[in-house]
Amino acid sequence: MKKFIVLVSALLIAASASAQKSFDNEFYFRFGYSNPSWKQLGADKDDWVDGWKKKGFTGEIGTIFMLNKVLNSDKMALGIDVDYLTFYWHQFTNDQAGSSVDLATLRVGSKVGPSFTFTPAKRLAFDIYVKADISWVTATAIVRDNNSDDALGFGKVFAVGFSTGFNVRYSVLMIGFEFNTISPKLEDVDNPGEYLGNFNDSSSDKTPLPSMSFTIGLSF
Repeated sequence: MKKFIVLVSALLIAASASAQKSFDNEFYFRFGYSNPSWKQLGADKDDWVDGWKKKGFTGEIGTIFMLNKVLNSDKMALGIDVDYLTFYWHQFTNDQAGSSVDLATLRVGSKVGPSFTFTPAKRLAFDIYVKADISWVTATAIVRDNNSDDALGFGKVFAVGFSTGFNVRYSVLMIGFEFNTISPKLEDVDNPGEYLGNFNDSSSDKTPLPSMSFTIGLSF
């Protein structure tokens, strides 16, 4: 963990030192729809019986630190894309035959990784990136028939996955598409040592949480 923090700090210092007038650093914030995959929990789509619905929401605040000296171009730049704070909320629900199940996951973390920016015209830019997806806290709750007293809770402090995506920026408007996946070991809060696990792999304690996101926001 200490080595990771030192590495990230070194990248940020290098990014700040390398910034020139060709490309300005881009501070951004954005929010949007996050579509949890049917492969969450290690399941396949066919494992979800009729009646299940899903939805999600995401938001993030970050900066793209431009490394202008690397390519020395007016059209292209490499950078370090840092999300200081990012969150995902995903929910699966099923209300059938007089019974209901609500499975919700909240994840809060940060992301960091290299980016490539291409500017074909004035005020228009495209970014592509790959990031380490660092979850500081992940919490999952399973509630049946709206009875919170019998809810099952699972949690994990610190896990690392990855994300990849691209942005379209025009002036201050920013639109983004992203795929991310992470597999934390979600431990039962009432029964330490027991985990939510993987639906199709009983030997694994890790719970896959892949999703696709569409966001819109501002960068400046």
